[in-house]
Order: sequence, then C-alpha cells, then structure tokens
Amino acid sequence: MFKNTIKSSEINRSRFLKYNKIYYYQLYKYDKLKFWLIRFKKEIKKNKPLKKSNMSEIKFEKKEKPEELIRTEELIDDGKYDNALEIMRNFDKKEEQNPQNIVLCRLLGCKLFFQQSLYEQVVDLAKKTYKESLGLGKNILSVDALNIMAHALIWNYQLEKAFEIVNQGEELLKTLKQDSPTAYKQREAYIAYIKGLVYRELDNHELALEHLEYSLSLRKELGVKYEIAASFNQIAIIFYRRGELNNALKYAEQAIAFAKESNKKLYMANCLRTFATVNRFLGNYDRTLMIDKQSLAIYKDINNKLGMAHVLNNMGEHYRVVGDLEQALECLEQSLALYEGLGNLRFIAGVYDFLIQVLIEKNDLKKAQQCLSNLKQINTQLEDKQTKTIYLLNKALILKTSPRTRNRGKAEVLFKKIIEDDVINYEFTLVAFLNLCELLLIELRFTNELEVLDELNQFIAQLLNIVNNYKSFKIMCEVYLLKAKISLISFEVKKAQRFLTQAQQIAERFGLTQLKIKISAEYEDLEKKLDLWEKLKNSGAPMAERFDLAHLEEQIGGMIHNRTLLSTHVIETEVAIHKEKIICLVCRGEVLKFSYICECGAIYCGNCAQALTDLENVCWACDVPIDYLKPVKPKEDETEEIHVDKKHKTS
Repeated sequence: MFKNTIKSSEINRSRFLKYNKIYYYQLYKYDKLKFWLIRFKKEIKKNKPLKKSNMSEIKFEKKEKPEELIRTEELIDDGKYDNALEIMRNFDKKEEQNPQNIVLCRLLGCKLFFQQSLYEQVVDLAKKTYKESLGLGKNILSVDALNIMAHALIWNYQLEKAFEIVNQGEELLKTLKQDSPTAYKQREAYIAYIKGLVYRELDNHELALEHLEYSLSLRKELGVKYEIAASFNQIAIIFYRRGELNNALKYAEQAIAFAKESNKKLYMANCLRTFATVNRFLGNYDRTLMIDKQSLAIYKDINNKLGMAHVLNNMGEHYRVVGDLEQALECLEQSLALYEGLGNLRFIAGVYDFLIQVLIEKNDLKKAQQCLSNLKQINTQLEDKQTKTIYLLNKALILKTSPRTRNRGKAEVLFKKIIEDDVINYEFTLVAFLNLCELLLIELRFTNELEVLDELNQFIAQLLNIVNNYKSFKIMCEVYLLKAKISLISFEVKKAQRFLTQAQQIAERFGLTQLKIKISAEYEDLEKKLDLWEKLKNSGAPMAERFDLAHLEEQIGGMIHNRTLLSTHVIETEVAIHKEKIICLVCRGEVLKFSYICECGAIYCGNCAQALTDLENVCWACDVPIDYLKPVKPKEDETEEIHVDKKHKTS
C-alpha cells in the first residue's frame, strides 16, 4: 500500500549551522531505497542558537494537517476504506512531503488496517512508522506508533510482546514535554486502555478494571466520545465475564449512547455486540437476536469481516441454545468462512468448537468427524495449549456419542485429562466435568453400581470446589440443584431439600431471577412427590425409574447444552478488600449486615438463617436449634445405601 519512508540522518550542530535552511531526509520510494535532498523554500525567520547538538532532538515546526489526511480520517471513520486508501496512495506519491505528514499518513494506514482487522499488517506498518518517526526526534507520534502496534499484538495473542511495547510507549511519553496537555492525556488514556485489554486476556479482571476505569476517567475529561464509548464497552465486557450482569448492562448502555453521539460506525457495532452478549447472559434471547442483527448490519456496511464473523458466531450459539439447529449451523458456517478468509486460526478453532457440538446434536457425526480432523490440523499448526484443549474436548464429545463402551471409556479418559491439566479456560474445565458426570450417570442408570455413585459424588465435589473458587454463583446454583437430584435417587430427601434451599438462597442473594423461579418449581415438585419417593424407597425401585422421577438427565443435559451459563463468572459486587470477608455457609455470599453465628462457629446471613429456620430450624454444621422459640424439624437419618433390586441390576 505505502512506499517506505523517512529515516532522518543525524545532523550535528556545526553541519546544521553551515546549511541553516536545509534539512536532509532519507526517503524510500517504490520499495527501493533512494535518498532525496529536500530544500525548504520557506525561510527560517529566526536563527536561534540550538541548545542540543543532535538533529534528532530538533522539534519540527507545527503545521496544519494537510486536507488530504483530514479527509482520509473522515473516510476511515465512515468505513469507506477503499476511498481512504486511494487518497493515501496519491498523497504518498508526492515527492516533496513534510516528513511529519508522511508519518501521520502512515499512522492513518495503521488505523485503516486495524479497522479492517488486518492485525499483522498493522504491526508491520507500525514498526516501519515508528522507525520513521524517530527522525522527528522525541515525538508523540512515536508513542502513537507503539500504541497501535501493541493494540494489534493483543489481537494476535502476543500478550507479552504487547505489554513490552506499550510500556515502551509509556516510558517515551514520560520524557516528552507536555506542550499539549490534551495530546499527552489522550495517549496516557490509550496506554491505560491497552494495558487493561492485556490484563483482561490474562483473566486478571481486577487490574483490567483498574486500568480501563483510569482510561475512562481521562477520556471523560477530554470528551472524545468514541474513545469514551470504547472504555465503557471494555469495562462492560469485564463485568459480564465476571457475571456482574447488572453492572455490565449499565456500562454497555452507556457505551452505546456515546458511540451513537460519536457517529462512528465501528464503535457503534462493537458496543452493540457487547450489549447483545450481556442480554444473552441475562436470558433475553429475543432482544439478543435483534441487537445482533443490528450489529451485523453495521459490520456489513463497513465491510468489517472480523466483526461479521464474531456476530455470526454468537448468533450460531444463540440459535443452538434455543433449539434452532439449522439456523445455528448456517450462522456458524458463514462465520467459519469469514474467519478462514482472514486466516485467524485461533478464531477458526473457536468456531469449530461450537460447530462440532451443533453437528453432534443434529446427529451428523460424519461431518462432525470431518470438522474434528480440520481442528486437529489447526492444533498441529498452532501448538498452543488452549487450541489443544479445544481439540481434546471435542474429540471426547464425539467419542461420548458412540454406543460402544470402549469409546465412551476413551472419552472419559480425555475429560479427566482436561480436568487434571492446569485451567486454561474455566469454561472448558466445566464442560469436561459436566460431560464426565453425565457419562457416570449413564453408567449408574444401567448398572446400579454403588462405586459409580461414589465416583460421581467425588467429581461433583471437585466441580463445586472450582465453582466456589471462581465465585461463579450462577453455575453454583445449578450444581446444587444437580446434587439435590442425585440425593433423591439415593432416597436422601432431606439432603435434597437442603441443596434446593441452598441453591434458592444463592439465586436470591445474587439476583438470579430465572434460576430462582426454576428452583422454586423444583421445590414445589418435590413437595408434591414426597409420598411417591417414599414408596419407591420402600420398593427398592430401579435406577431408571428414579432418574425419570428426578428428571436427573434433563438437569445435567441442560447444563451441558447451555454454554452461556458455563461462561458466566459471578462475584459479589460489594467487596471489602481491607478486611477479611465473612462468608455465609449457605449462600456463599459475604455477610455484610445481619447475621446468625451458631455455637459451633458456623455463620449465616440473615436471609439464610431465616430460610433454615423455616426448613428445619437447625444449624447445618452441628444440628443445634437456630431459633429456640420454634419447633425443630430434625433431618431424619437417611440410609446412605441405595436399595438395589437385584432383578433390575444389569451385568
């Protein structure tokens, strides 16, 4: 696109004084190195003595930006990339150009490539632009080149290099005089923004928020609306990844408002995409699809292929969750084609992750196997841990569909391997755990083997421990609901009631409205069927009958099917960092106000203490009464063994 340009030679003081009106520049033309001697026509009005002897430290006279570059930037912001490119090419052909303007032109080229998601081209051009900018002396344009290079490196998953480059830009910025506080602050905000993105990709959400909020505060002072929108948008992403959906929604809405005011299409599309994701996590599926379509239309208008691919991928997962597998397949295949055109193997691997699962649900195992073979090739090319995990996970999912015990056994081994490895992606670990539990439940249903139940409970305990460590309360509710149903098939009704109560209290505490409704319905269903469960217990009913009554397979299947649920991390918003937190034994939330502390040391928040009082009025840790003025409904001794009717047991 561009001819390579300027690398100014150093001119010492004596040489500069000798020629006075002459600057020497080295220009590249048509990819071949040529040196041009440019004589400024404009006379230097005042010949002041130079304080420094190095030409690289001379400040260039500030000039108005050429009309062509102003027009180019407008065209880029409007998504008219071809027109912008043509102007830059014509500008580049002019032989006598101010070197600062040439650097400005190169930076616009970086911006154009970035908005087209051509990140490798951004990095290459930014490197050249940075070298060229050094001829201008210590200059803020060098900071610009380093910043956009670091930003592009994040998208290429070169996080360590990105952090190194952005730090280099930050150090350079500190050495510059703040002749223009606005320009300085704008770069400072961008540096904080980039660091926030790096920390986000490293799953360090606290540091990510710290930097992004700082960038937002600076950008609010400056009043540049599209930059404010970008910071709001990234903060919304952090909050929805943490599962703080109300905060995510608030920030996403503000991001859209500022993006609209800026009238910049790319930022509008990006903010809409985040807004759609937040609504998807909230379960507002109709609204999600409408917003996704709005975002997709803008990406198409500006021909942003990466944005189109992202939205289509999201829509594919949306259609899968709501059960429209044909639409899901169509969207995912379109997304895959766009990613393949861009050549981004990591994004391609991500689409195959969803695509294979859709094909499994459609029972198109032949095509799923073909996709797995393609994924295997990508894994060989990339050789990174995350892609390897995606490959192993989907290989296990395909093996799990086999009617042969041998293949299901291989799937079980792979799921265990993913669980035992260091956590690369929290979602992959959960998917592996849940699928492993489902395999064990299938085995338990048809064999009635008590050892299988023991193993299942061990894995669920591990799963709950991980969920608790990540403070993912949404999935924690589902796990307690699963434990309640497993308790039922063991005829441990009181245990089941406790787990349901715990799930309900967590949903209540963290505003998980839909889960609260679901758990209440399960509780009511159990109350209606207490007599029936007692009859099954007395008759030693087979596992298959218990599974059906508990709807156990529906529960585990629903958790596996809804990947949106698994990718939601929830932590409490009111965190007192300065003091040790006191956690409620039931809802696992921090005890902030009223609490009940048992003689044994167990601590309950006010709501949970009341719930336990209504349920059985005993402490779960030591069984002493919570309220001595009310009757106690102690948990009856429930047999830990499952009564197995030998005639129903299969070999």
